[in-house]
Amino acid sequence: MKTDGLDEGIRRGLDFLRREQLPTGEFRCYMSTDNTMEKDCVEDSSPFPTALISYSLGFARETEAGGILEECARFFLAEMEGPGLWRYWTKGHQYHSIIPPDLDDVACVSLVLRRLGVAFPANERLVFANRNAGGLFYTWMTPRWPMPAVATYWRVVLRQWLNPVKSYYFWKLNESERNDVDCVVNANVLFYVGGGTGTRAVVDYLMEVFRRGEEGCCDKWHLNPFTFQYVVSRNFGAGVSALAPMRDEAVGRIVAAARPDGSIGDNCLDTALAACALLSWGGEPAGLERAVGFLVGAQREGGEWPRAALYYGGPKKYYGWGSEELTTGFCLEALLRYRAAVS
Repeated sequence: MKTDGLDEGIRRGLDFLRREQLPTGEFRCYMSTDNTMEKDCVEDSSPFPTALISYSLGFARETEAGGILEECARFFLAEMEGPGLWRYWTKGHQYHSIIPPDLDDVACVSLVLRRLGVAFPANERLVFANRNAGGLFYTWMTPRWPMPAVATYWRVVLRQWLNPVKSYYFWKLNESERNDVDCVVNANVLFYVGGGTGTRAVVDYLMEVFRRGEEGCCDKWHLNPFTFQYVVSRNFGAGVSALAPMRDEAVGRIVAAARPDGSIGDNCLDTALAACALLSWGGEPAGLERAVGFLVGAQREGGEWPRAALYYGGPKKYYGWGSEELTTGFCLEALLRYRAAVS
């Protein structure tokens, strides 16, 4: 296949996202009790899906996606709170006030803004203050004992005590816990802050999860082994060389999940995540070209790829989140990066 159909598929996908981007700069995401995302879907406003899409579009040429990304950056800055923090739900969402800031949103949004060269308050000290005794990052920024010796952190988390009833019901009615430590979240934070002595515990954690074969159950929200592969491999591609020992086995597990039609996993979203992971792990792994060919052939007439659940509200999977825009972002990343690799 090499580059047959790539440029046209990329153009059509970008045109779709350009048409569907909301006036705020946000991209739609849907929440559903149906994990196939085929029914019972309602819009659920959050900066997180837009952050993921923005990262993927960062592989496009500036002339291809620059305008889209400028609107995304405007959206992120409007949703920012205080010293460079974000919550999962947007300011206009009915539950915004009850959910605390979380490091998944903080890391993913911050990374995009940094790549775009958009200024925002330095927040890495707050991120590093949100760790447990073993050096792993907590998902939620919330009061816990002992409190870190960072005054700004205190000011951020103690505000949650202003709404004790709302806070109580958030933890009571969700599968969340104040001391959640999630694997994919830690990988996303590692990708933002970079490897080094301050994050060696995260690298060891990721490698141990992989050794135990728990890629699809190591995180409360990201319950897909291809998501794990995607986030871990991009750390390797960004220079976290300590992950190198798992490279060959990781590639082997992805290739083993390939189907005769070139797809990997269960759908276009899985295939895109897997293809991006193969590109991040490097080399010329078997199945990559066929996976990209499958994605080119699966693109719909309007330029989008089918909706699928990317993450969930907890291990019980009562709710899943996804959208055509979100799937399209990952599919475009796979096509864009493959185009660059074979050019």
